[in-house]
Amino acid sequence: MFQIVRSGEVSFLQAPKLLEFKFVTHAFCSRRGGVSQGAFASLNMTAGHGDAKERVRKNWRILSRSFDMPERSFFVMNQVHSDEVLVIRENPPGQQSGGIPAGDACVTQLPEVALCIKTADCVPVFLVDVHQRVIGAVHAGWGGTALQITARVVDVMVREFQCRPADIRAAIGPSIGPCCYEVDSRVYLAMRDHHGAEHFFSPAGAPGKWTLDLPLANRYQLLGRGLANDNIELSGFCTVCRPDLFFSHRRDAGKTGRHVNFILLKGKKSQDKILLDITKGL
Repeated sequence: MFQIVRSGEVSFLQAPKLLEFKFVTHAFCSRRGGVSQGAFASLNMTAGHGDAKERVRKNWRILSRSFDMPERSFFVMNQVHSDEVLVIRENPPGQQSGGIPAGDACVTQLPEVALCIKTADCVPVFLVDVHQRVIGAVHAGWGGTALQITARVVDVMVREFQCRPADIRAAIGPSIGPCCYEVDSRVYLAMRDHHGAEHFFSPAGAPGKWTLDLPLANRYQLLGRGLANDNIELSGFCTVCRPDLFFSHRRDAGKTGRHVNFILLKGKKSQDKILLDITKGL
């Protein structure tokens, strides 16, 4: 199970196995530590669902201060439940600069770029090649999981950075768990032929309903791409079950905030211009 820790005002989770590698910083942030109120209390990182923009801006400043990182370091995508993978080759703009590209995963070898994933039940996945020093971040809801986005990110790391699956470590963060995720035939039919489907789907009580273990489905994608089982770590937290720690779209009927999860390679920050390669899954 991941550890709950605190830096400054922000409470967050970390994967023990990723902590072994000192060239990486990562955090699966909780909802604790911000200034948002009501359904968005308190560290809500998006204004797109009804929270006040000024409070969200203040939350980004709190995050930046808590981790001693400039706000421009945080790279945020427009997540659209796709299989689009952004390969960041030169320094991207910060989250306040506009022109946010659409995609649901990103990969980089650049230092001091915090790859961000926003979640409120979907699965955040971090990947680290410990020899090539390449990182990836994935947003995997059921749609992205059906498109096998996590597997596709491994393919991009291998193709673009000559990574070896045996060298990749993975951390699968807090998300909705099988205890709380009942799905219908549309979801089942989209994923029933995936490797491991007999393990991550279980019949629910009603006809045409199944429970889905979304973190396990993404784990099977990583195993299918050659990652070692011991190199894949799951958080052990369900976002629905822990309203004290997490936002949950399903639990709160859509009126809720979003956490940010980020991973960053430490090092001297490059001042080069941005160049993004948007790669459709292989």
